[in-house]
Amino acid sequence: MVQPMADNGRTAGLSEAERERLKKHFRVNDYYLNLIDWDDPKDPIRKNLIASAGESYRGIHDLNWEPAGCRHIYQSMVLLPVSQAVEGIAYIAEHAEVRKVVLTGDSLMLGLPKLRKIIEELRKIDHIGTIRLDSRIPVHNPMRIYEDHELLELLSQYSTPDKRIYLMTTINHPREITAEAKKAFNALHQAGVVVLNQTPIVKGVNNDPLLLGKLIDQLSQAGVSPYSFIINRPNSSYPESNLSLQTQFSIVQQAKELTAELGKRVRLLMAHDFGKVELLDVEGGKAYVKYHHYQEEGKGRFIMLDCPPEASWLEDLSEHDDHMVYLPSGQVNGASMKDVPASKEK
Repeated sequence: MVQPMADNGRTAGLSEAERERLKKHFRVNDYYLNLIDWDDPKDPIRKNLIASAGESYRGIHDLNWEPAGCRHIYQSMVLLPVSQAVEGIAYIAEHAEVRKVVLTGDSLMLGLPKLRKIIEELRKIDHIGTIRLDSRIPVHNPMRIYEDHELLELLSQYSTPDKRIYLMTTINHPREITAEAKKAFNALHQAGVVVLNQTPIVKGVNNDPLLLGKLIDQLSQAGVSPYSFIINRPNSSYPESNLSLQTQFSIVQQAKELTAELGKRVRLLMAHDFGKVELLDVEGGKAYVKYHHYQEEGKGRFIMLDCPPEASWLEDLSEHDDHMVYLPSGQVNGASMKDVPASKEK
Protein backbone atom coordinates (compact mmCIF):
# COMPACT_ATOMS: atom_id res chain seq x y z
CA MET A 1 0.00 0.00 0.00
CA VAL A 2 1.33 3.46 -0.93
CA GLN A 3 1.63 5.70 2.11
CA PRO A 4 2.94 9.24 2.71
CA MET A 5 6.63 9.55 3.36
CA ALA A 6 7.54 9.06 7.01
CA ASP A 7 8.54 12.39 8.57
CA ASN A 8 10.60 11.42 11.63
CA GLY A 9 11.47 15.09 12.14
CA ARG A 10 13.28 15.37 8.81
CA THR A 11 11.02 18.09 7.36
CA ALA A 12 11.67 20.59 10.16
CA GLY A 13 13.99 22.64 7.93
CA LEU A 14 11.68 22.64 4.91
CA SER A 15 9.39 25.43 3.80
CA GLU A 16 5.64 24.99 4.07
CA ALA A 17 5.39 24.55 0.30
CA GLU A 18 8.06 21.83 0.37
CA ARG A 19 6.34 20.00 3.22
CA GLU A 20 3.05 20.08 1.30
CA ARG A 21 4.71 18.54 -1.74
CA LEU A 22 6.29 15.77 0.33
CA LYS A 23 2.87 14.84 1.71
CA LYS A 24 2.04 13.62 -1.81
CA HIS A 25 5.17 11.52 -2.07
CA PHE A 26 5.30 7.75 -2.00
CA ARG A 27 6.85 6.14 1.06
CA VAL A 28 10.66 6.14 0.97
CA ASN A 29 12.65 3.91 3.29
CA ASP A 30 15.24 5.03 5.82
CA TYR A 31 18.10 3.75 3.66
CA TYR A 32 17.32 6.29 0.93
CA LEU A 33 16.38 9.11 3.31
CA ASN A 34 19.71 8.66 5.06
CA LEU A 35 21.50 9.59 1.84
CA ILE A 36 20.17 13.13 2.33
CA ASP A 37 21.81 15.90 4.35
CA TRP A 38 18.60 17.37 5.75
CA ASP A 39 20.45 20.41 7.12
CA ASP A 40 21.55 21.40 3.61
CA PRO A 41 18.75 23.14 1.64
CA LYS A 42 20.76 22.53 -1.55
CA ASP A 43 21.26 18.80 -1.00
CA PRO A 44 20.62 17.36 -4.49
CA ILE A 45 18.84 14.19 -3.36
CA ARG A 46 16.58 16.19 -1.06
CA LYS A 47 15.83 18.65 -3.88
CA ASN A 48 15.04 15.80 -6.28
CA LEU A 49 12.72 14.17 -3.75
CA ILE A 50 10.79 17.44 -3.39
CA ALA A 51 10.79 18.21 -7.13
CA SER A 52 9.53 14.72 -8.03
CA ALA A 53 6.89 14.50 -5.27
CA GLY A 54 3.57 13.60 -6.86
CA GLU A 55 5.19 13.41 -10.30
CA SER A 56 6.44 9.79 -10.40
CA TYR A 57 5.59 8.02 -13.66
CA ARG A 58 3.45 10.97 -14.67
CA GLY A 59 4.33 10.44 -18.33
CA ILE A 60 3.21 6.79 -18.22
CA HIS A 61 -0.05 7.49 -16.43
CA ASP A 62 -0.93 10.27 -18.88
CA LEU A 63 -0.85 7.90 -21.85
CA ASN A 64 -4.13 6.86 -23.44
CA TRP A 65 -4.10 3.12 -22.82
CA GLU A 66 -5.74 1.02 -25.49
CA PRO A 67 -8.75 -1.14 -24.59
CA ALA A 68 -6.48 -4.20 -24.70
CA GLY A 69 -4.83 -2.98 -21.49
CA CYS A 70 -1.51 -2.00 -23.06
CA ARG A 71 -0.12 0.46 -25.58
CA HIS A 72 1.41 -0.63 -28.88
CA ILE A 73 3.74 2.34 -28.99
CA TYR A 74 6.29 1.02 -31.52
CA GLN A 75 5.70 -1.61 -34.18
CA SER A 76 7.76 -4.20 -32.32
CA MET A 77 7.26 -2.93 -28.75
CA VAL A 78 4.36 -2.79 -26.31
CA LEU A 79 4.05 -0.94 -23.02
CA LEU A 80 2.34 -3.21 -20.50
CA PRO A 81 1.23 -1.69 -17.16
CA VAL A 82 1.63 -4.23 -14.39
CA SER A 83 -1.87 -3.38 -13.18
CA GLN A 84 -3.43 -4.57 -16.48
CA ALA A 85 -1.14 -7.46 -17.31
CA VAL A 86 -3.84 -10.10 -17.91
CA GLU A 87 -5.59 -8.13 -20.67
CA GLY A 88 -2.32 -6.92 -22.14
CA ILE A 89 -0.71 -10.35 -22.38
CA ALA A 90 -3.69 -11.64 -24.36
CA TYR A 91 -3.23 -8.78 -26.85
CA ILE A 92 0.53 -9.39 -27.10
CA ALA A 93 0.03 -13.10 -27.79
CA GLU A 94 -2.13 -12.22 -30.83
CA HIS A 95 0.41 -9.81 -32.37
CA ALA A 96 3.43 -11.64 -33.77
CA GLU A 97 5.15 -8.37 -34.74
CA VAL A 98 5.68 -7.58 -31.04
CA ARG A 99 9.14 -8.70 -29.91
CA LYS A 100 9.71 -6.49 -26.88
CA VAL A 101 7.53 -5.82 -23.82
CA VAL A 102 8.16 -3.05 -21.29
CA LEU A 103 6.49 -3.52 -17.90
CA THR A 104 5.54 0.00 -16.81
CA GLY A 105 5.23 1.11 -13.23
CA ASP A 106 7.85 -0.06 -10.76
CA SER A 107 8.00 -3.78 -11.53
CA LEU A 108 10.14 -4.71 -8.53
CA MET A 109 7.57 -3.25 -6.11
CA LEU A 110 5.20 -6.04 -7.14
CA GLY A 111 4.82 -9.07 -4.94
CA LEU A 112 6.99 -11.90 -6.21
CA PRO A 113 4.06 -14.24 -7.10
CA LYS A 114 2.49 -11.58 -9.33
CA LEU A 115 5.78 -10.69 -11.00
CA ARG A 116 6.51 -14.39 -11.55
CA LYS A 117 3.10 -14.91 -13.16
CA ILE A 118 3.60 -12.01 -15.58
CA ILE A 119 7.10 -13.09 -16.63
CA GLU A 120 6.09 -16.73 -16.98
CA GLU A 121 3.11 -15.84 -19.19
CA LEU A 122 5.24 -13.59 -21.39
CA ARG A 123 7.88 -16.28 -21.79
CA LYS A 124 5.20 -18.67 -23.08
CA ILE A 125 4.83 -16.37 -26.11
CA ASP A 126 7.42 -17.45 -28.67
CA HIS A 127 7.72 -14.12 -30.49
CA ILE A 128 8.61 -12.17 -27.32
CA GLY A 129 12.37 -11.86 -27.10
CA THR A 130 13.08 -8.98 -24.71
CA ILE A 131 11.27 -8.20 -21.46
CA ARG A 132 12.15 -4.88 -19.86
CA LEU A 133 11.43 -4.08 -16.23
CA ASP A 134 11.38 -0.45 -15.05
CA SER A 135 12.38 0.13 -11.44
CA ARG A 136 14.01 2.58 -9.03
CA ILE A 137 14.47 -0.18 -6.46
CA PRO A 138 18.20 -0.64 -7.25
CA VAL A 139 18.83 2.78 -5.70
CA HIS A 140 15.79 3.23 -3.43
CA ASN A 141 16.02 -0.17 -1.75
CA PRO A 142 18.94 -2.21 -3.15
CA MET A 143 18.69 -4.74 -0.32
CA ARG A 144 15.33 -5.78 -1.79
CA ILE A 145 17.31 -7.16 -4.72
CA TYR A 146 20.51 -8.71 -3.37
CA GLU A 147 18.81 -10.25 -0.32
CA ASP A 148 15.86 -11.74 -2.24
CA HIS A 149 17.17 -15.05 -3.55
CA GLU A 150 13.76 -16.06 -4.95
CA LEU A 151 13.65 -12.90 -7.06
CA LEU A 152 17.15 -13.50 -8.37
CA GLU A 153 16.32 -17.13 -9.17
CA LEU A 154 13.25 -16.00 -11.11
CA LEU A 155 15.28 -13.50 -13.13
CA SER A 156 18.04 -16.03 -13.75
CA GLN A 157 15.53 -18.62 -14.96
CA TYR A 158 13.97 -16.32 -17.56
CA SER A 159 16.90 -14.11 -18.59
CA THR A 160 18.71 -16.49 -20.91
CA PRO A 161 21.43 -16.05 -23.55
CA ASP A 162 18.71 -16.27 -26.20
CA LYS A 163 16.11 -14.02 -24.54
CA ARG A 164 17.35 -11.48 -22.02
CA ILE A 165 15.54 -9.54 -19.34
CA TYR A 166 16.54 -5.89 -19.18
CA LEU A 167 16.10 -3.58 -16.21
CA MET A 168 15.86 0.17 -16.78
CA THR A 169 16.55 2.15 -13.64
CA THR A 170 16.68 5.90 -12.97
CA ILE A 171 19.78 7.22 -11.22
CA ASN A 172 19.90 10.99 -10.92
CA HIS A 173 23.08 11.64 -8.97
CA PRO A 174 26.41 9.87 -8.30
CA ARG A 175 25.64 9.77 -4.57
CA GLU A 176 22.90 7.24 -5.30
CA ILE A 177 25.55 4.78 -6.51
CA THR A 178 26.39 3.42 -3.05
CA ALA A 179 28.11 0.19 -2.06
CA GLU A 180 24.64 -1.29 -1.52
CA ALA A 181 23.49 -0.19 -4.97
CA LYS A 182 26.58 -1.79 -6.52
CA LYS A 183 25.74 -5.05 -4.73
CA ALA A 184 22.26 -4.90 -6.27
CA PHE A 185 23.71 -4.25 -9.74
CA ASN A 186 26.12 -7.15 -9.35
CA ALA A 187 23.35 -9.50 -8.19
CA LEU A 188 21.31 -8.55 -11.27
CA HIS A 189 24.31 -9.13 -13.53
CA GLN A 190 24.88 -12.55 -11.96
CA ALA A 191 21.23 -13.35 -12.70
CA GLY A 192 21.80 -12.52 -16.38
CA VAL A 193 19.91 -9.21 -16.33
CA VAL A 194 21.15 -6.33 -18.48
CA VAL A 195 20.97 -3.10 -16.47
CA LEU A 196 20.45 0.28 -18.16
CA ASN A 197 19.98 3.77 -16.78
CA GLN A 198 18.05 6.87 -17.75
CA THR A 199 18.60 10.21 -16.01
CA PRO A 200 16.18 13.15 -16.05
CA ILE A 201 17.92 16.53 -16.06
CA VAL A 202 16.64 18.35 -12.95
CA LYS A 203 17.58 21.89 -11.96
CA GLY A 204 19.48 22.00 -8.68
CA VAL A 205 20.00 18.24 -8.73
CA ASN A 206 22.23 17.36 -11.67
CA ASN A 207 22.28 20.28 -14.13
CA ASP A 208 26.07 20.34 -14.05
CA PRO A 209 28.27 18.88 -16.82
CA LEU A 210 31.00 17.82 -14.40
CA LEU A 211 28.50 15.98 -12.23
CA LEU A 212 26.83 14.26 -15.19
CA GLY A 213 30.22 13.26 -16.59
CA LYS A 214 31.05 11.72 -13.21
CA LEU A 215 27.68 9.95 -13.19
CA ILE A 216 28.30 8.45 -16.64
CA ASP A 217 31.72 7.18 -15.57
CA GLN A 218 30.46 5.69 -12.29
CA LEU A 219 27.55 3.98 -14.02
CA SER A 220 29.90 2.46 -16.59
CA GLN A 221 32.29 1.27 -13.88
CA ALA A 222 29.39 -0.40 -12.06
CA GLY A 223 28.31 -2.22 -15.22
CA VAL A 224 25.21 -0.09 -15.75
CA SER A 225 24.91 1.15 -19.32
CA PRO A 226 24.05 4.89 -19.47
CA TYR A 227 21.20 4.80 -21.98
CA SER A 228 19.65 8.26 -22.02
CA PHE A 229 19.24 11.66 -20.45
CA ILE A 230 15.61 12.69 -20.20
CA ILE A 231 14.08 16.12 -20.79
CA ASN A 232 11.20 16.33 -18.33
CA ARG A 233 7.85 17.73 -19.32
CA PRO A 234 7.68 21.24 -17.76
CA ASN A 235 6.37 21.00 -14.21
CA SER A 236 3.62 23.58 -13.75
CA SER A 237 3.29 22.84 -10.04
CA TYR A 238 7.03 23.25 -9.44
CA PRO A 239 8.19 25.67 -12.19
CA GLU A 240 11.46 26.50 -10.45
CA SER A 241 12.72 23.05 -11.48
CA ASN A 242 12.28 23.71 -15.22
CA LEU A 243 15.20 24.21 -17.63
CA SER A 244 15.26 25.36 -21.25
CA LEU A 245 16.04 22.93 -24.07
CA GLN A 246 19.10 25.00 -24.97
CA THR A 247 20.46 24.70 -21.43
CA GLN A 248 19.83 20.97 -21.18
CA PHE A 249 21.40 20.26 -24.54
CA SER A 250 24.49 22.29 -23.64
CA ILE A 251 24.89 20.53 -20.28
CA VAL A 252 24.62 17.06 -21.82
CA GLN A 253 27.02 17.84 -24.66
CA GLN A 254 29.65 19.13 -22.22
CA ALA A 255 29.18 16.04 -20.02
CA LYS A 256 29.63 13.70 -22.99
CA GLU A 257 32.84 15.50 -23.96
CA LEU A 258 34.25 14.61 -20.53
CA THR A 259 33.67 10.89 -21.00
CA ALA A 260 34.64 8.15 -23.42
CA GLU A 261 33.15 5.00 -24.92
CA LEU A 262 29.68 4.39 -23.42
CA GLY A 263 29.20 8.04 -22.51
CA LYS A 264 29.46 9.14 -26.13
CA ARG A 265 26.35 7.24 -27.17
CA VAL A 266 23.95 8.57 -24.52
CA ARG A 267 20.93 10.20 -26.14
CA LEU A 268 18.95 13.24 -24.98
CA LEU A 269 15.27 12.33 -25.23
CA MET A 270 11.79 13.67 -24.64
CA ALA A 271 9.16 11.04 -23.84
CA HIS A 272 6.30 12.56 -25.78
CA ASP A 273 2.76 11.15 -25.96
CA PHE A 274 3.37 9.57 -29.38
CA GLY A 275 6.85 8.23 -28.74
CA LYS A 276 10.44 9.26 -28.08
CA VAL A 277 11.79 12.47 -29.59
CA GLU A 278 15.56 12.85 -29.66
CA LEU A 279 17.09 16.32 -29.37
CA LEU A 280 20.11 16.19 -31.67
CA ASP A 281 21.27 19.80 -31.61
CA VAL A 282 20.28 23.34 -30.66
CA GLU A 283 22.14 25.95 -32.68
CA GLY A 284 21.45 29.39 -34.13
CA GLY A 285 17.89 29.57 -32.80
CA LYS A 286 17.03 26.18 -34.31
CA ALA A 287 16.36 22.82 -32.66
CA TYR A 288 17.09 19.65 -34.60
CA VAL A 289 15.02 16.68 -33.51
CA LYS A 290 14.54 13.10 -34.61
CA TYR A 291 11.18 11.40 -34.11
CA HIS A 292 11.18 7.73 -33.09
CA HIS A 293 7.58 6.96 -34.07
CA TYR A 294 5.93 3.59 -33.70
CA GLN A 295 4.19 4.11 -37.04
CA GLU A 296 6.22 2.61 -39.87
CA GLU A 297 5.97 5.76 -41.98
CA GLY A 298 7.37 7.91 -39.17
CA LYS A 299 10.71 6.16 -38.79
CA GLY A 300 13.71 8.46 -38.93
CA ARG A 301 11.69 11.67 -39.22
CA PHE A 302 14.16 14.52 -38.86
CA ILE A 303 12.90 18.09 -38.39
CA MET A 304 14.50 21.49 -37.94
CA LEU A 305 12.37 23.74 -35.73
CA ASP A 306 12.51 27.33 -34.54
CA CYS A 307 13.70 27.29 -30.91
CA PRO A 308 13.08 30.39 -28.77
CA PRO A 309 15.57 30.80 -25.88
CA GLU A 310 12.87 29.99 -23.30
CA ALA A 311 11.61 26.84 -25.07
CA SER A 312 11.49 23.88 -22.68
CA TRP A 313 9.26 21.34 -24.47
CA LEU A 314 8.36 20.17 -27.96
CA GLU A 315 5.20 22.29 -28.09
CA ASP A 316 7.35 25.41 -27.57
CA LEU A 317 9.03 24.82 -30.94
CA SER A 318 7.64 26.07 -34.26
CA GLU A 319 7.41 23.68 -37.21
CA HIS A 320 7.71 24.64 -40.86
CA ASP A 321 6.81 22.41 -43.79
CA ASP A 322 10.06 23.16 -45.62
CA HIS A 323 12.08 21.93 -42.66
CA MET A 324 10.73 18.38 -42.51
CA VAL A 325 13.07 15.73 -43.87
CA TYR A 326 13.52 11.98 -43.73
CA LEU A 327 16.96 10.53 -43.22
CA PRO A 328 18.07 6.88 -42.93
CA SER A 329 18.30 5.70 -39.34
CA GLY A 330 21.67 6.53 -37.84
CA GLN A 331 22.73 9.06 -40.51
CA VAL A 332 22.43 12.03 -38.16
CA ASN A 333 23.56 10.37 -34.94
CA GLY A 334 26.85 11.76 -33.75
CA ALA A 335 27.07 14.34 -36.54
CA SER A 336 26.86 18.12 -36.23
CA MET A 337 23.54 19.24 -37.65
CA LYS A 338 25.12 21.99 -39.72
CA ASP A 339 26.97 19.26 -41.64
CA VAL A 340 23.82 17.24 -42.48
CA PRO A 341 22.33 18.01 -45.91
CA ALA A 342 18.59 18.57 -45.46
CA SER A 343 16.38 17.10 -48.18
CA LYS A 344 12.77 18.22 -48.20
CA GLU A 345 10.06 15.76 -47.30
CA LYS A 346 8.49 14.14 -50.32
